[in-house]
Amino acid sequence: MTVSTVKKIDARLDQLEPGSLRHKVMLALRQFRASWVELGRLLNEVVFGGDYKEWGYDDFEVYCARELGLKKPTVQKLMSSYNYMKKYEAPRLREYEESPATGPVPEIPDFQTVELLDRVRNREEMPEEKINELHRRAFEGEGEEPEFRRELRQILRPPVDSSPDTGSREDKADLASVLRAARELRKRLATSRVVPDGLKERLERCLVELESLEDHPF
Repeated sequence: MTVSTVKKIDARLDQLEPGSLRHKVMLALRQFRASWVELGRLLNEVVFGGDYKEWGYDDFEVYCARELGLKKPTVQKLMSSYNYMKKYEAPRLREYEESPATGPVPEIPDFQTVELLDRVRNREEMPEEKINELHRRAFEGEGEEPEFRRELRQILRPPVDSSPDTGSREDKADLASVLRAARELRKRLATSRVVPDGLKERLERCLVELESLEDHPF
């Protein structure tokens, strides 16, 4: 994060009410490198609560881009990484969130690594033993290593001969249609009062996985 970016965030913080959710999100953004967990938590709170609408934004992605300067893929990874921690590393997450600001905090991998783990776990053909091994390695010191991330990406790479029609117009049109429906669903969920939060989180994980096809379609 550049000095000019930090100055812009500081100027924005001065305009917001201290202690408000909007202020907390901006503050977490400033502390992003050391506190992606907090930012991921708050982004989930904002999208499911629909608070961005009260702040003058019709769309959550527009709010993230204009106010926070975060691109959609980064936002998706932060949110899905936090949800992964919440589901599979709840004790560590609780310890992290309850640790004093000046005290030691439990080791947590970078959010990119956690997001890759989340995608690997959602691969139906992956053996449970392999998933658990990768999870253990990530949270026992390998999570920041480039070699480990490359291993995760290699697992996620589809077989060369599994998609003979890669990049066809029909496939791209089909994917675009599915993604439009997925994003519309996200908007509906953000304002829904009848869908439980737990179900919203599970659906968000599926939506993030769907949107990842945009970068690696087939």
